[in-house]
Parts: sequence; structure tokens; C-alpha cells
Amino acid sequence: MYIVDSHCDSIQQVDRRRHGIVNPYNYSQKHRQLQFVALFCSWPGEAPEACFKRAVRYLGHFTLAMAAEADRVVPVHTWADIETAFNADKHAALLTMEGGTGILGSEKLLRDFYLAGVRVFGLAWLSNDLAKSNRLEEGEADTGLTDTGRAIVAEGNRLGMIFDVSHLSDKGFWDVAALSAKPPVATHSNFRALCPHSRNLTDDMAREIIRRDGMIGLNLCPDFLHSDKTRQTVEAYFRHLDHCLSLGGEAHIGFGCDIDGTSGKYPAPLDESGPIHDRLIEFMLRRNYTETLVEQVAGGNWLRFLRKYL
Repeated sequence: MYIVDSHCDSIQQVDRRRHGIVNPYNYSQKHRQLQFVALFCSWPGEAPEACFKRAVRYLGHFTLAMAAEADRVVPVHTWADIETAFNADKHAALLTMEGGTGILGSEKLLRDFYLAGVRVFGLAWLSNDLAKSNRLEEGEADTGLTDTGRAIVAEGNRLGMIFDVSHLSDKGFWDVAALSAKPPVATHSNFRALCPHSRNLTDDMAREIIRRDGMIGLNLCPDFLHSDKTRQTVEAYFRHLDHCLSLGGEAHIGFGCDIDGTSGKYPAPLDESGPIHDRLIEFMLRRNYTETLVEQVAGGNWLRFLRKYL
């Protein structure tokens, strides 16, 4: 079995000098794992130029961490790199960008980050010069992608970028779904049918991702699991999984846990005392999901997608 997690914010913890990329709770201790490592490029309250500098600093941290932890994890850019890492019995790390504010609307900067290894790109975390995010102010119009955002998607298509819709506004989602050459992915999102948060996907959005052969990574952030804090448990997480299955998403669902992006809060009984992914797999087997489905959700679905589209 292999594990893939399509969203992790560990590079922020490296920046704060709290730990490295591979830690006892965010990488499996039983299986080889591919982690999507997010360069957060849309920090609240920062000017776009400062967001660019933050992304570059994070990229430097990632490069140094990969060198320091080379005995355990290697950076990957292609499907062949992933195969090489796993064949060497090592973990793998793939760069993504969360929020495109820091590319300053520049196709050249998008190319530069692609050359540095970024393969998955989310246009907005907060609304910016590329797109509206899900965090719309009261009365704010959802205008989706700007002309600059559309040009960035066109350049990303030329490069072969995969576009992430997790933080986009509703219209932004549909704009990217229409414009992206590769199937769109929601690297860390759940379902509004179960938790009516704007960060979650509507059923129509989920069906579009499934129809396009994209992927959805289920998020462990408690606020995206249930609106009632007393019910933000791992059982709620599995209800989101079951909902995706009911939509026909068996081959399009995986982990997108948002580890290190949840302020240390996880659905009970999960915490950072041990490997979170290993415990999720254990809970799934206890819940009598089939071994085949567990292997798909744990990593098989994402690996199938990446083999085809990375």
C-alpha cells in the first residue's frame, strides 16, 4: 500500500523552525508516502510583493529540507520521479502553490515556479488579481477569474500545470473547470451537503471533478466536517467519504488532510501523537471498508491520477 496526501502545510512549520518536512505525525511509519507540500503564497495582510518573497523563502526551506532529509524523502516533479522514490524505499514530496497572489499576475513567475518544481497551482486563497476566493465579503460579487487569471490558466495549460480549486469562489471553480486542460483537483475540500461551509464542494462541483477524471482530497479540518463542534469527529470525516462514494467518486477520492494547516486541531480521536495517515487507515479497516477501497483512498486513486496527468 502507498499513501498520498494532497495537501500539507509543513513548510510553514519549517519556516517557524518547529520541525522538518518529515515528522512522526505527518508521514506514515508503515508505508511509502507522497506528500503534496504547499508553498503558501497569499498570506493575509501581506502585499503581493511580500507574498512573492514568502513563497521564495518557503521554496528555499523546501530545497534545504530535501537535502537535509535525503535519506528519507526526495523531491519529485514527474511520475517517473515518484516511481524512483518508492523503488528506493523513500518518501516523496511534490510542490504545490496555495494561493497565487505572490506570482504578481506574471506568466514568467508562473514559469519560474514551475521550473522550480511546482506542479499544482491554486489561483486564490484570498481574492487577488487572478480570481475571487471562497472568502467573499458580504455583498461582494463573485466575478470568478479575472482576465489576468484566465491568462495564467492558459500559460499553466501550456506548461502542463494541474489546477487546484479548493479555495476558489463558486464562479472561480466553474471558470477553472471550463478552462483547465487537465482535470481540476480539489486538494483539500469536503462536501457542502454535509457541512455548509463555502470551502466545501457542492454536489454539482464534485460531479464535475469526477466527470473530468479529477481528484478530491478529503480535509481533516474540523470546521469543514460538521457545523456542530461536538460532531467534528473522525466519524464525520468518513461520512464525507461515504457521500463522495454516493456521487460515484470511488476512483476520485483520497486524502487531502491539511496537516499543519489546522492549527493542531483534528477530528477526535486524531492528534499529533502518532502517524495520522496510519491511524486513518486503521479506522477505515475497523469500519469495514474493503481493503481495495482503503488502498484506493489511501493513495491508489491519486497515484492513478498522477501517472496519467503529472
